[in-house]
Amino acid sequence: MNESLNRTLFILTVVTVLALPVNMAAGLFGMNVGGIPLSDSSHGFILICTILLILTCLLAWLSFRRRGD
Repeated sequence: MNESLNRTLFILTVVTVLALPVNMAAGLFGMNVGGIPLSDSSHGFILICTILLILTCLLAWLSFRRRGD
Protein backbone atom coordinates (compact mmCIF):
# COMPACT_ATOMS: atom_id res chain seq x y z
CA MET A 1 0.00 0.00 0.00
CA ASN A 2 2.89 2.36 0.79
CA GLU A 3 4.41 1.77 -2.64
CA SER A 4 1.09 2.52 -4.33
CA LEU A 5 0.75 5.76 -2.39
CA ASN A 6 4.30 6.80 -3.31
CA ARG A 7 3.63 6.13 -7.00
CA THR A 8 0.41 8.16 -6.90
CA LEU A 9 2.16 11.10 -5.23
CA PHE A 10 4.95 10.90 -7.81
CA ILE A 11 2.47 11.09 -10.69
CA LEU A 12 0.65 14.05 -9.11
CA THR A 13 3.96 15.84 -8.60
CA VAL A 14 4.99 15.25 -12.22
CA VAL A 15 1.66 16.55 -13.53
CA THR A 16 2.08 19.67 -11.38
CA VAL A 17 5.63 20.24 -12.64
CA LEU A 18 4.58 19.77 -16.27
CA ALA A 19 1.81 22.36 -15.87
CA LEU A 20 4.13 24.92 -14.29
CA PRO A 21 5.53 26.56 -17.49
CA VAL A 22 2.07 27.07 -18.99
CA ASN A 23 0.70 28.51 -15.75
CA MET A 24 3.66 30.89 -15.42
CA ALA A 25 3.22 32.13 -18.98
CA ALA A 26 -0.54 32.57 -18.54
CA GLY A 27 0.07 34.59 -15.40
CA LEU A 28 2.69 36.80 -17.00
CA PHE A 29 0.86 37.41 -20.27
CA GLY A 30 -2.50 37.82 -18.53
CA MET A 31 -1.41 41.08 -16.90
CA ASN A 32 -2.62 44.30 -18.49
CA VAL A 33 0.71 46.07 -18.58
CA GLY A 34 2.88 47.42 -21.36
CA GLY A 35 6.16 45.92 -22.47
CA ILE A 36 5.10 42.30 -22.91
CA PRO A 37 8.00 40.47 -24.58
CA LEU A 38 7.56 39.71 -28.30
CA SER A 39 4.23 41.57 -28.52
CA ASP A 40 5.46 43.55 -31.52
CA SER A 41 6.69 40.46 -33.39
CA SER A 42 4.40 38.75 -35.89
CA HIS A 43 5.75 35.37 -34.76
CA GLY A 44 5.82 36.15 -31.04
CA PHE A 45 2.89 33.95 -30.05
CA ILE A 46 4.12 30.87 -31.90
CA LEU A 47 7.62 31.43 -30.53
CA ILE A 48 6.37 31.54 -26.93
CA CYS A 49 4.22 28.43 -27.53
CA THR A 50 7.21 26.60 -29.01
CA ILE A 51 9.45 27.52 -26.09
CA LEU A 52 6.80 26.34 -23.61
CA LEU A 53 6.32 23.07 -25.50
CA ILE A 54 10.06 22.39 -25.54
CA LEU A 55 10.36 23.23 -21.84
CA THR A 56 7.40 20.99 -20.96
CA CYS A 57 8.83 18.10 -23.01
CA LEU A 58 12.22 18.55 -21.35
CA LEU A 59 10.64 18.48 -17.90
CA ALA A 60 8.65 15.36 -18.82
CA TRP A 61 11.79 13.63 -20.10
CA LEU A 62 13.70 14.52 -16.96
CA SER A 63 10.85 13.27 -14.78
CA PHE A 64 10.29 9.95 -16.50
CA ARG A 65 13.77 8.94 -17.56
CA ARG A 66 15.06 5.71 -16.08
CA ARG A 67 18.04 5.97 -13.84
CA GLY A 68 20.70 3.29 -13.65
CA ASP A 69 20.61 3.30 -9.82
